[in-house]
Amino acid sequence: MKKFFLLLPIFIFADVNPFNAGLNSLNPYGLTPDEKAILKNKKDISNLKKQLINLNNRLDKLKIKLVAYDETINNLNDRLSALDSILSEIGVLKSQIDKVKKEQNQTVKNYTELEKRVSNLENNISKIQNEIISLKDTIRQIVNVQNNNFNYLKNAIQQIVTNLNNKIDKKEALKKAKAYFFGNQLNKAKKLFEYTLSQNYYPATSSYYLGEIAFKQKRYKDALAYFKKSIELYPKKTSFTARLLYHSGISFLKLGNKDAAKLSFQKILSDFPNSKYANLAKKELEKLK
Repeated sequence: MKKFFLLLPIFIFADVNPFNAGLNSLNPYGLTPDEKAILKNKKDISNLKKQLINLNNRLDKLKIKLVAYDETINNLNDRLSALDSILSEIGVLKSQIDKVKKEQNQTVKNYTELEKRVSNLENNISKIQNEIISLKDTIRQIVNVQNNNFNYLKNAIQQIVTNLNNKIDKKEALKKAKAYFFGNQLNKAKKLFEYTLSQNYYPATSSYYLGEIAFKQKRYKDALAYFKKSIELYPKKTSFTARLLYHSGISFLKLGNKDAAKLSFQKILSDFPNSKYANLAKKELEKLK
C-alpha cells in the first residue's frame, strides 16, 4: 500500500513539469536571455505583420480613393473641355451679336435719314400743291377778269363799228392801223384795229396790236385780255408771239401776279430760246428768284 501512494505523486509531478513553460508557452517564464530576445523578435515580427496588414488595407483603400479621384479629375477635365468649347461658342455668338448690333444701328441710322428725307419731300410736295392750288385760283381770277374786259372791249368795238357804218375797206384799214401804230399814233391805230377785229379780218393780228396799244398806254388788264384773245384765235407760233408773251409777263408783274409772270417768261425760254426776248425773260426770272 505504501508503495502505491509513493508512486502516484511521482507520476503527477512528471506531467506538471515547471521547466516545460518555455518559448512555446502562452505565458512563458523562466526564459534565458537568448530565449527572451527570440520571444521579443517574435512579438516584433508579429506586430510588424499586423502593421503591414494594416498598411496594406490602408493602401487598398487609398488606391480605391485614388481611382475615384482619377475619375473625378477626368470628369473635371471633361467638364473644363466642355466649358472651353461653350466659351468658344459664346465668343463666336457674341461676335455675331456685335455684328448684328452694328448692322442694326446702321440700319436705324439709314432709316432715320430716309425718314427725314421722306418727311422733307412730303413737306415740299404739300408746299408745291398749295402753290399750284393758289396759282390755279389766280389764273381763274385772271381769266375771269380778262373775259369780262374782253366782253367790254368787244361791245365798245361793236359800237365803233356801227359808227363807221362799214364804209372802210378791211385790208386798207389794217394797213393804216399798222402805220398809225408804228408812227406812235396809238388812238388812231386803236380805232382801226378794233374795226378789223370786228370784221374778223386777221383777228389774231388785230387783237395782238390792240394788246400792244393797251400795254403802251399802261392799261395792263386790257393788254392781257387782247393778248389772250390773240393766242386763242391763232395758237400757232407767229412773228409776234415771243413779244406778246414777254409783254404779257410784264403786264402780270405790273398787276402783282408773279406766278403768272413766271409762266409767261418760262414759255418764252421753252418755245423761243434764241430770240432776243429769251434774254430779257431770263433777266426777269433772275429778279423773281
